[in-house]
Amino acid sequence: MADRSKAEVVLRLFGVNLEQQGRGFYVPLEMLAIARGVYLAHQEDPEKFPGLLDNGAATAYKRTSHDLARRIATKARIVEGDEELSKAVELDSPETMETLHALFSSLLVEIPGRRSQPSWFGAHIYPFVGELIHYDAVERRIKQIDASPKRSAKKRKQASKVAAGINAPSIERYLFRDGGSWAYKVLRTDPDPDRKEATRQGLRDLVQDSGTPLGNLAKALSAHDFDYDEAPVEGSDAEIKLHEDLSPWPDLLREGTRNIVTRIATVPRAKRTESLMHWVPYCLARHQLHLARTKLGATNRESILLDFGNEATPLRRESQKNLTGFRNDIVNAINVQAREMIDELEAEGDEARKRRYERFTKEAGNAVGSPRAFFSETLAAVGALNATVGRRHFTMKPPMLEGLVSATIPQGTEMEFDQFCALLYEKYGLVVENKVAAASPLAYEVDSSVLDHNGKAFREKLAAIGLLTQYSDATSMVRGEPR
Repeated sequence: MADRSKAEVVLRLFGVNLEQQGRGFYVPLEMLAIARGVYLAHQEDPEKFPGLLDNGAATAYKRTSHDLARRIATKARIVEGDEELSKAVELDSPETMETLHALFSSLLVEIPGRRSQPSWFGAHIYPFVGELIHYDAVERRIKQIDASPKRSAKKRKQASKVAAGINAPSIERYLFRDGGSWAYKVLRTDPDPDRKEATRQGLRDLVQDSGTPLGNLAKALSAHDFDYDEAPVEGSDAEIKLHEDLSPWPDLLREGTRNIVTRIATVPRAKRTESLMHWVPYCLARHQLHLARTKLGATNRESILLDFGNEATPLRRESQKNLTGFRNDIVNAINVQAREMIDELEAEGDEARKRRYERFTKEAGNAVGSPRAFFSETLAAVGALNATVGRRHFTMKPPMLEGLVSATIPQGTEMEFDQFCALLYEKYGLVVENKVAAASPLAYEVDSSVLDHNGKAFREKLAAIGLLTQYSDATSMVRGEPR
């Protein structure tokens, strides 16, 4: 009951269930799994199932568990009868198994802050090619599988692998908590038809079969997964609200995603995927913050100080205060939302529900900790904070910075450095140097000389990752892809 009440409060406030469990890279992994599944379903029956980013009340998609590849990656043994399975896919050689383990363990998504190796269902494969994309799964205790001829081919195949009363993979939501559904809904409801079509074509290039040796290997292994969809499932995002009237971030997500995925001719698939993996969760975390501050009545857009220096300065201390204040805003907004929902129940006289909501009206505690952690841990995961724990401040590590630049500057164009810094503030509220800070409330918090030094460090960071060219002392150009 408590968990359901929390989900109701969070859903009303943010339009989507934002919990610590679904933080960071799980957001784009879920979005890409849905996109891949829609693509597969449409390929199977174009007349029955909608295509990629098509509108509709429900989204039909096929889910791939990749449980075999993930078990190989983590050296997990889940299903009895693995010896027969190994022979069936020619994995009976120890050398072959070790080679595959080395390969797939190197492809696992790194989750910052993890202290131990997760179980196979907590390990996700980085979606470098379409055939590697997979859905969530768990380990379930199963008692018996009917292998009679009247059962489906899937059930007969599973029954041949297992004995009664063992643990087995099952495709279910575990770490995917609707953040990816929110992102997919944002893209498929894009009101700009030209932008949507460009995004569709670029996204299709990422999720379709690559035909590469790695893709062919992944596809061959997935054919021997324990659990898989025989037919597409009907997903629904009807409860998810985008709140486009309150936040600019859904449209910023669309614009940035279009800019990232359409660089087919100039940026390798892996780099486009990496930028998307960072950009999508960043947008959702910023969307969460914007909605929280709106609920609290903030009339000015949030300004965020990005620290690119190598030492503690007044700018860093202000950035740390920035983060602390924003985390408090999220908690306070949940408190306000819960009180509003309690007021709505006054007329109904539902005392039981009112009591359940009361624990979310308090300023602190475990009840509000998970949504707050989604914000800060998502930013830390994608490299928009300096660390996952300890004294944290806003910054941009190279992969996140590459994603930001790729999302901001359209393909085939470049922009003068000062103009780019001004655009970062205008679109995203990001403050990196002195000229921009003069237009921000932060102008009175940090000395201009410190901001000037920070701007130079930012310029050097862009140059180091190949996104800035210095033509003269007065002219530096930023572009969306390295030359």
